[in-house]
Amino acid sequence: MKVLIIQENGRHDANRHLRECFSMQRALQCQEVNCDVWGLGHDAPEPDFESYDLIINLENYDETGWVPDLSNVRSPKKFLWAIDSHFRGHHHYAQEFERGKYDLILQATKPYVDENSTWLPNAYDDDYIKPLGISKTIDTGFCGNIHNRQGLIDFAKQHWNCQTDVMVLGDKMVEAINSYKIHLNANIGSDINYRNFETLGCGTVLAAMAYNLEHSVQYEELGFQHGVNCILFHKDMTAEGFIENVNKVLDDDDYRKSIEENALELAKKHTYKERAKTIIELWEREKKH
Repeated sequence: MKVLIIQENGRHDANRHLRECFSMQRALQCQEVNCDVWGLGHDAPEPDFESYDLIINLENYDETGWVPDLSNVRSPKKFLWAIDSHFRGHHHYAQEFERGKYDLILQATKPYVDENSTWLPNAYDDDYIKPLGISKTIDTGFCGNIHNRQGLIDFAKQHWNCQTDVMVLGDKMVEAINSYKIHLNANIGSDINYRNFETLGCGTVLAAMAYNLEHSVQYEELGFQHGVNCILFHKDMTAEGFIENVNKVLDDDDYRKSIEENALELAKKHTYKERAKTIIELWEREKKH
């Protein structure tokens, strides 16, 4: 099997090795799949698209119109991998699906799954994201972009030793999350973002915010269990309940370590290697159509 992943190269040196295209390339190679990466910023000429069995257009914003029109590419199956539908809106991907005559949308945001798509949840790269064996000296921490999370951060700083690592990337991100006893995370909209899985993979207790019951159900479908392998809050939980659950983790090392161990066990189901297996299965299914 020969696969081409089309994605713009990473714009940050520190985080480039964790770009989705490279993580999935390594994961597919572990399945003995020949996988090439091409796109804006990569040092490679435009490939012969017809020479592949599968082409994956992986979340390209295409601000300059560089993404090729694949509508006349017939031989390979073509998947459109949509990661940011919660941010950009599903209509963008629906239009691209029709324009490029794709076979399937790999949709990371479950509420947007329709007759042309399937749910492919986000994942983490266990080649680089893992427990580092460093001391967890920070009670609570936040590592990422602020966006809609400032209220959560401010609340945490009022109650605990909360470290804020804004736009800390790559290996430094992994080190930061490893240093937290609890990592705070809030999604943007109805997605289950990467940081959920990356926190599990670091062996750090995840305190994740779900917006409603439907969002909580998505977490449960992925194996997240409140008080077992994470701390999961939804909008109906009181501030007092939030404080109580966080304090229970901070005050009881045995309880915290139990959650950490269970988190690492759950993380095994959400690696890029597992998603690569799913993509191969989907390709084999689509070949029969």
